[in-house]
Amino acid sequence: MTINLEQVLQDKFGFESFKTGQKEILTALLSKQSTLAILPTGGGKTLIYQMMGAVRDGLVMIVTPLLSLMQDQVARLNYLGEKNVVALNSTLTFENKKSVLKNLNRYHFLFVSPEMLSQEQVQTALKQVKINLMVIDEAHTMVTWGQDFRPDYLSLPSIHEQLNRPQLLLLTATATPSMMSAITENFHALQDKWFIYQQPVDRPNIFLHTEQLTNEIEKKQRLKYLIQTVNGPGIVYFTSRKLATSMAEWLTNETGQRVVAYHAGMDTMSRYRVQQQFMQGEIDVITATSAFGMGIDKEDIRFVIHYHLSNDLSNYLQEIGRAGRDGQQAVAILLYVPGDERIQFNLIDQTIPDNYAIHSYLDQSLVTTLTPEQVRLLNFYQNKGLSSAEIIQIFDSRRVMRQSNLWSMINYAKSDGQLRNQISQYFGNVTDNLSQTDESVGVTDWYPKELNFVRKEDGKQQAKVVNWSKQLKKLFNLQ
Repeated sequence: MTINLEQVLQDKFGFESFKTGQKEILTALLSKQSTLAILPTGGGKTLIYQMMGAVRDGLVMIVTPLLSLMQDQVARLNYLGEKNVVALNSTLTFENKKSVLKNLNRYHFLFVSPEMLSQEQVQTALKQVKINLMVIDEAHTMVTWGQDFRPDYLSLPSIHEQLNRPQLLLLTATATPSMMSAITENFHALQDKWFIYQQPVDRPNIFLHTEQLTNEIEKKQRLKYLIQTVNGPGIVYFTSRKLATSMAEWLTNETGQRVVAYHAGMDTMSRYRVQQQFMQGEIDVITATSAFGMGIDKEDIRFVIHYHLSNDLSNYLQEIGRAGRDGQQAVAILLYVPGDERIQFNLIDQTIPDNYAIHSYLDQSLVTTLTPEQVRLLNFYQNKGLSSAEIIQIFDSRRVMRQSNLWSMINYAKSDGQLRNQISQYFGNVTDNLSQTDESVGVTDWYPKELNFVRKEDGKQQAKVVNWSKQLKKLFNLQ
């Protein structure tokens, strides 16, 4: 039976046309091809599996990394009139979880974390139902989180096998060529059977800018100035939860803006409340750690500022991609003080146990201090039958890879131009037709007065996308 996708799109979801790539991906899925789709933030990844649930019978199972993502997606589907949707996560009571598993055949959509999916009773229940599609959302986390953070991501290929290989849809906004290979190669039985769709990572409406500052005091004052100058809403990313919290209070007092912190140390209800207030325009600026952003579908974010470095360009692109999802102009600013990279290098050392600690734990020869996450990770590898030497080799390779990725981020922060080219080349999207090629142009005191989203005296803002190269020439009196 031929399905009129445009008609379903209009009748069920109220859209007149597909975004770039959506129909091609849906066509591949309806042809029974497992698919890896790399679409930019705001590119409409969610609609793809929602459409598959609308046009084909069976359960659409979405593996997603964060509780907030599940809550958001369940709410969206409820809003569309889909009531047979559930999130299987730690917020459910034992009885509620038992009820969901017993009645899985009643649901059209199931959201589940990789940790929950690894549980035997969950897999047993899933084997009893027809799976329309197995979706792995934020699929880059399989290779960025699996080896040294959340080992259950490493089990997804074997779970896929145990569930009799349901059709796969892997979704992400960022994946380098090596990451794409690593993701698909994990599913050994599907080699050479993938449909891979990738859009260029370039977001022409996001202006890229880096600034090197002398010290922390100067950087703090620069952030204050930008918050006062650029009209929001916006996000400022920090590495430290403590600093994100203290800076929210300081910026509120200094700028008069409504600035609120968000990080993983907050309880679930507090995080959810902040998300909703931001979505509804009751908060101007979020000071956040990387815990904030995935699944936040706010279209009018006008700026993303990084007070600290991301751990690599993939995460940086994910984070700045939360700006300008409405297609209107936005700005991504990275503030850098020489030595900032020490924070990220220290985080690598903290998350990846050293050889001595690994030997001490696995051989039970000495007492050593490991985090619960590291213990869980080592147990995972040990249960797979790996020797101490093999586990050490995995962590050594992982450390080298993460340090290499961090150096790409550092080089970006230190650059005085060609920022968009650097990002495109990192993701293998080399093109001669980039919208902006010389963003920083050696500027030491960038002042965005000419940009249309800067706060005006009358409180109004324009939303026209500009030609950045002409705008910069005008801005710096180069014409």
